[in-house]
Amino acid sequence: MRRPNSKRASLILRNRRSRKHHSRNNSPRKLAASGLGETERVAALPSTESATVAAVKAARVARLERSDRDSRRLSASSWGDDCDRKLWYGFRWCLPPEKFDGRMRRLFDTGHREEERIVGDLIATGFDVAALDPATGEQWEYSFISGHGVAKLDGKIAGIPEAPATLHTLEVKTHNGVSFNKTVKDGVQKAKPMHYVQMQLGMHGAGLTRALYFAVNKNTDEEHSERVEYDLTFTLQQLARGERIVSSDNPPEKLHEDPTRKSAFQCGYCLAKDICHEGGMPRRNCRTCIHATAEMDGEARWSCARHKRDLSFEDQQAGCANHLFLPGLVPGEQVDVDPAGNWVSYRMADGATFIDGNVT
Repeated sequence: MRRPNSKRASLILRNRRSRKHHSRNNSPRKLAASGLGETERVAALPSTESATVAAVKAARVARLERSDRDSRRLSASSWGDDCDRKLWYGFRWCLPPEKFDGRMRRLFDTGHREEERIVGDLIATGFDVAALDPATGEQWEYSFISGHGVAKLDGKIAGIPEAPATLHTLEVKTHNGVSFNKTVKDGVQKAKPMHYVQMQLGMHGAGLTRALYFAVNKNTDEEHSERVEYDLTFTLQQLARGERIVSSDNPPEKLHEDPTRKSAFQCGYCLAKDICHEGGMPRRNCRTCIHATAEMDGEARWSCARHKRDLSFEDQQAGCANHLFLPGLVPGEQVDVDPAGNWVSYRMADGATFIDGNVT
């Protein structure tokens, strides 16, 4: 039998004793008694953001949030959302415009700049690209549902190798790595259904039968393009859905009754969760008022039955003292109503009485 190296065995033994001694001296009890352990456990990490960066972000927010406002129309970019109720809440201005911090503002700006860069690359390649409508000098825009719905294009493009003679609508999107790889693997219709709906409505408005989807991976600068064919039946279904949302005075059914279920993960981060599931109240403005109607003639026209006149965009935002919530927005049971006195009473979930309107 081979004898162990005595020198090596001695060294191993000393190391074991050293580790054991170190463990005893650094036990939680001894560290706590010395005050060192507790200090080490609760010490806050220093901030990694400098005052300069914080100032730049704050200035960016202050500069850009001035343009934040409610959307006048149901946009094709959000039309493909699964939840009709969420879209209805947005169209009816139940929630204030979403606020974004400096980082997110920069991220959006990066996306806009990347779109311009890609359009420039397509033009430099020799493709025939019209990024703006020559009649207006603005982005291509098409309206639906008497102006209450809208689709905007990143451009129109012809001369691409796959179909040189076909004019396409152009849609440019940036993706993170996971989203980009899924889009390449599965195609835009399956991987990004909201983008697919947006393109279908754009093609419908432009009277074209093909769209070019150009995607960029923000992580690696990989590029991907895909041609999408116009689907008339699908698009008409989407337009009918949009009209139901626009013309309804009541919130559509909830996508999920129980927001805590695993399948209802979208509800967890939805901005409308408070008023949809938790008994919150919406904003007061003309679009949440029982007297206001989205008219199906004209161009995005709204009227007020109480004052018997049309409502401008500014009127709709301001509202008036005669505002009465649409009953479907009040988280309670309607008990009484006085049309002449312009008030409605509700029994709320906690048994309290809520009187909406001016009671004398």
